[in-house]
Amino acid sequence: MQGRHGGMAKAVWWRVLSLALALWTAPVWAEENGFLDAAGDAPRLLAAIEKERPAFTPPAGVTGISVPHHLLADDLIARGFWAASAMHPRRVLLISPDHFRKVKGAFATTREDLRTVFGIVPADDAGVDALLSHPELFEALPGIDHEHGVMALAPFVAHFFPDAQIVPVLASINADASDWSAAVAALKPLIDADTLVVQSTDYSHYLPQGEAVLRDQETLTMLAAGDADGVLPLMQPSHMDSKSAQFIQLRLQHDVFGAVPVVLANRNSAEYGPSENSSTSYVVTAWVKDPAAGAVFDYPDQHRVMFAGDTLAGRYLLPALRDKAAWAAITGAVSATTANTPLIVNLEGVVLDEPVAGLGIGEHLMLMEDTAPLLAAFRVRGTSLANNHANDLGDVGREESVRLLKSIGIAPIEHGAVTDFGGFRIVGINFVRGRLTGDRLASPDDLDWVCGLHAAPPLVAFVHWGTEYTDAPSDAERGVAEKLAGCGVSLVVGAHAHRASPVITPMAGGRGMMLYSLGNFLFDQSESRGSGELLELRVFRQGTIAARLVPLPNLFELGKKALEAAP
Repeated sequence: MQGRHGGMAKAVWWRVLSLALALWTAPVWAEENGFLDAAGDAPRLLAAIEKERPAFTPPAGVTGISVPHHLLADDLIARGFWAASAMHPRRVLLISPDHFRKVKGAFATTREDLRTVFGIVPADDAGVDALLSHPELFEALPGIDHEHGVMALAPFVAHFFPDAQIVPVLASINADASDWSAAVAALKPLIDADTLVVQSTDYSHYLPQGEAVLRDQETLTMLAAGDADGVLPLMQPSHMDSKSAQFIQLRLQHDVFGAVPVVLANRNSAEYGPSENSSTSYVVTAWVKDPAAGAVFDYPDQHRVMFAGDTLAGRYLLPALRDKAAWAAITGAVSATTANTPLIVNLEGVVLDEPVAGLGIGEHLMLMEDTAPLLAAFRVRGTSLANNHANDLGDVGREESVRLLKSIGIAPIEHGAVTDFGGFRIVGINFVRGRLTGDRLASPDDLDWVCGLHAAPPLVAFVHWGTEYTDAPSDAERGVAEKLAGCGVSLVVGAHAHRASPVITPMAGGRGMMLYSLGNFLFDQSESRGSGELLELRVFRQGTIAARLVPLPNLFELGKKALEAAP
């Protein structure tokens, strides 16, 4: 025990000494770069950190973050580091733009320790030496105290990860796509389970806020699509100040961790004070290995909901819905996936108080005694009735469904109508003919009426379309999505196909996005026929949206297994 206490005392002594040294030297580098003035203000940084202390428990398994380096947005920097705070990295790989053109080639690093107001962040000598073994790609700088892309974040590294060593990487503005790929190959051997990859990036630069918002949406769409090559057509600095850092982060997260991005914030400098014709945008992103883990990230400056696919609280699902063990298995799986995020589902049928005799197998009926508990348990806020089964019992059945859903506080989304959900609007559109559908059917050749809708952006189209048991759109669906995007639709979310699509597809040059099919949510089809996923939507105050996919187990199979296991 004595040796242990002696070691602890030595560690404390070293931290005190390094903090004193940092406080003594901080004014020197702060004066060299006005962007770093706030980096020496410990009370301000601590206030930003405390302001962003999350109301939830940050998840384990965060493998990377993207944060601003503009200390005007110190709260957003803190948000990103809080997101990764459950991790205790041994190595932090920090990728920054080279703002002051100090890098002669493509990339640079340094063996120098970083002095911060919260202590010294030591260089990871082994990691730095490994990069410098590629002299055609990396060069050594004597120091980088001038570079706010690194030094604005260094105090947060010191505060959140005091035991970590750092490998800083400065990316030249002249580095091209081949250099980025070569850097990815050189960096991969440095990354293990104890590595956090930090991307230091400010987004749209020098634009009026309105144009910056458009560029931000194109960037958010690229992140939703998840393809690093989507960085290539973006503009620097109109979209971001370091395409290199963005590309490298996306590739490392995909190739090494199999991690996916969760956008935690999108904000413009105009929100912090007057900004007439020139602004800077900020995007905060966390990468998680388990997409469901990202559902806990919940913040008061955004609206958040998940879209779910085909839902039928009836027919062959009834035994599971009415069995205590099976019901617990289903609701437990949903809760673990959504973290109680509100849902909007495609409700495939008619809701009534009492059963109807003589229905055929193709007519979908749900009783309130089964449907209401299900919708409440899953925190459903809205149900789309813009589908081929909502009219199975004609106008009377559909009108009764609308009445009953409203009676339990759930918004019915009808074909051709816009429903306001506060931060966003949804229009339901049905392209699939069904029993007694009547004129509740859209034509792909006649969508001009969507352009005439009185709906403030962002507008989501929840569509019923496509071919059953397919997971990718045809040219017909792509054409419809582009037309809808041209009418101001920000997001097209599809149902009917019963199989989940693997990717989100950009529309209108990235100003909109499409998910062809959510597949099934709670529907009586086995795993061999149907699959499902959720689409999380985050709407930020400036009207931009972020979307991502969250895989979902087959809830019908889950319920069946619970029934079979019952004594």
